[in-house]
Amino acid sequence: MKQTEKPGAPGQRFWDFFASVKLSFVLLLSLALASVLGTLLPQKEHVSVYVQQFGETGARLILGLRLDDMYHAPWFLLLLALLAANLVICSLNRLPLTLKLMAKEPAEELKRSRPAQESLTLAGTPDDHLERAAAALRQAVGPVTRGEDGPARVLYAEKGAWSRLGVYLVHLSVLVIMAGAIVGNIWGFAGFINLNQGSTTDHLDLDNGAQIPLGFGLRLDKFTVEFHPDGMPKEYRSDLTFIENGQEVQKAVLMVNHPAERHGIDFYQASYGQSVTKLSANFIRDGQTQTVALAHGQWTDLAGGGKALLIEARPEVNMGGMYKGPVARVGYQPPQGEPVALTAFQAGAKVPMRGGPVSVEILELESTPYSGIQVKYDPGVWLIWVGCTLMVAGFVVAFYFAHRKVWLRLTPAGKGRCRIEIAGSTNKNRLGLTRLLERLSARLAAGAAQGE
Repeated sequence: MKQTEKPGAPGQRFWDFFASVKLSFVLLLSLALASVLGTLLPQKEHVSVYVQQFGETGARLILGLRLDDMYHAPWFLLLLALLAANLVICSLNRLPLTLKLMAKEPAEELKRSRPAQESLTLAGTPDDHLERAAAALRQAVGPVTRGEDGPARVLYAEKGAWSRLGVYLVHLSVLVIMAGAIVGNIWGFAGFINLNQGSTTDHLDLDNGAQIPLGFGLRLDKFTVEFHPDGMPKEYRSDLTFIENGQEVQKAVLMVNHPAERHGIDFYQASYGQSVTKLSANFIRDGQTQTVALAHGQWTDLAGGGKALLIEARPEVNMGGMYKGPVARVGYQPPQGEPVALTAFQAGAKVPMRGGPVSVEILELESTPYSGIQVKYDPGVWLIWVGCTLMVAGFVVAFYFAHRKVWLRLTPAGKGRCRIEIAGSTNKNRLGLTRLLERLSARLAAGAAQGE
């Protein structure tokens, strides 16, 4: 009766699946494609940005698949977890054999018979050349183990057995880097702060509109900027104060390429500008003039109906001989109809583009300098540095060191002569082993000729 072969146990099938090199390739390819997609799609933007660029259907798909925050998405973290499991199981699958090869007793290696790669015949008996051969082998390779095989004398030495662990060090480094990236993605954050001179903030505004508390206050005491003769900025500097529990706990000077740090949060000088603190303007409509104070993003009701708000303002622009002074963009919502954007210049300025039934002229504009500060917190960065260090060490071990074994067999050749056969093995760089055996053979021949 023919027996049916039983399939492997579920646990073994699971182990074999995760130990597959094909799985490694699929996971690495998937992560690479996802990373490319993450660079093409804007990350952590407001919903309106995706609707504007991809339409409602595309925006719904992007948000549903968490492609707007891909590196925090459960499916992306799952891919990383699967790759980590694949690396761990692949390593564990091969590690016992590697440890067995590393721990093999020299006495067992003495009994192995390997074809000679180099040979020479010298005058004398094997015992006459034994010590000289052992010394040469010790200097070229390492500690020597001796043995006998009938009338023959056998010498064995090896070095670099630990180099077999290089690949596992690389695998470990990848896991550490992945852990650092996950820690940074989950618990880290990044964003910008536009801080007016003299102002204090205790939170960070993210690109998607969310706010993250800093855990302390940040005050911009003073902002200064120096310019080159051609008008290009030479250096801009922010004098900062960190405040905790109402007390000043740290002073810092922030400049380009000179960041500040507090509780692991890094602050970088990124930009600067002028922030309008007060705008008084004449609103002229149907021959009637009304003086109003406008604020950013806040509608101001106008006499006779309608409303206006300040969109943006610049303390000074230079339009050549046409105009030099403050400029503002003002939003106007008429009592009926669509809102429009108006450009406002200094009162009394004669600018050709002014005019129309509705216009705005600037009476007074006050501004204060602000500092654009990039803020970043990455608690996993030290894990990434450790992982990179381990990876470099692993590659050095894996590519520049090898596990080499060398045998010398000294056999009587008759008529008072001795035949020396040299054999070797290595797990990599066979050309280097061949050169080593050639140098060892040449040294034994030279030593015999000089009667050492």
